[in-house]
Amino acid sequence: MATKALMVWTDAGDGVDPAKRQLVEQHRGWLDWQPGVAVFDGAAAALSAAVAWQEHETSSSPATIAVTVVELDPELGADDAATVIATTRELAASGAPGAILATELVYLLLPSPACGRWAEESGGAAVGGRPFHQLLWERTTRLASISVVVAEDAAIIRAGIVSLLRADGMSVVGEAADYDTVIAVVRTSRPQLLITDVRMPPGQGDEGLRAAGILRAEQPGLSVLVLSQYVQASAAADLLTGQTSGIGYLLKERVTALDEFLEAARTVAGGGTVIDPLITQELMARNRAADQLQSLADRERAVLELMAQGLSNVAIADRLTLSARTVESHVRSIMTKLDLWEDPAGNRRVQAVIRWLHEH
Repeated sequence: MATKALMVWTDAGDGVDPAKRQLVEQHRGWLDWQPGVAVFDGAAAALSAAVAWQEHETSSSPATIAVTVVELDPELGADDAATVIATTRELAASGAPGAILATELVYLLLPSPACGRWAEESGGAAVGGRPFHQLLWERTTRLASISVVVAEDAAIIRAGIVSLLRADGMSVVGEAADYDTVIAVVRTSRPQLLITDVRMPPGQGDEGLRAAGILRAEQPGLSVLVLSQYVQASAAADLLTGQTSGIGYLLKERVTALDEFLEAARTVAGGGTVIDPLITQELMARNRAADQLQSLADRERAVLELMAQGLSNVAIADRLTLSARTVESHVRSIMTKLDLWEDPAGNRRVQAVIRWLHEH
């Protein structure tokens, strides 16, 4: 027997679409135990999954979700939790479409949930003599507005990326498996973000990278996140030459780190720059012979490496256990040693990264 949290929803007879299934799995939950029930290790994960589920919901009559905590052994079936499931279904059925309700035990375990807050007026409500609480959260449309084209010749990898992006609320407006198709699809759909492999048919060379360069020249507002099987320093440097906003370069293995990949996609789509840490580490090792970079102290090298990964001064200070003022001092020293002076565009940080990438 173990303590588990159950997320129960109405209208379970229609099944679960793949995007919602992935939302459950992203919160370390699982389905296929009982219809209309997802199981989680804790109440916090169940509540967070419920919020993600409702934010993903596009139906005109969204489900109502109820969350509870119960002692059960999922491998033995639902007999030992049948009563709890029945009462939780009753609670879900009592709520308004799109609502998230929780039993008293969940409320006591999580008086201040990270994913929302409890409605004050629901504190005295009860169903069948059992008190419940309604969770309120702020619905966000930030991710839903991001339109994406995914260019990847391996169908199974492309399908996985598409499913992941849609589960996170992004709109995939096109897919491509070769150079000509990605050019045509992006020209037609004009997405905010292009996610592309470096190597694509017909030549399996740098077609994805060349397509990205052409499309960015045609559509200056297009953000590009490049995926690569290997560390290709010259490709990363070429990508960052010229327009430096809305650019990312990740190794494909980063796609398996779901949260990191999604955060990188959001950052790039929002105009940020993201370079894979493994690429920055290798480039740092290659660049040690360059005169200007050689003049950097060890701590300045560490700061520059984290700058290349897209970290802010505050985040760098936290990572290196330094004060914000010390990090600012290191950044000023880096800019001085690399002969990068203040410019109207205020993009010295990006120029420092480009200098580092080119001198290898």
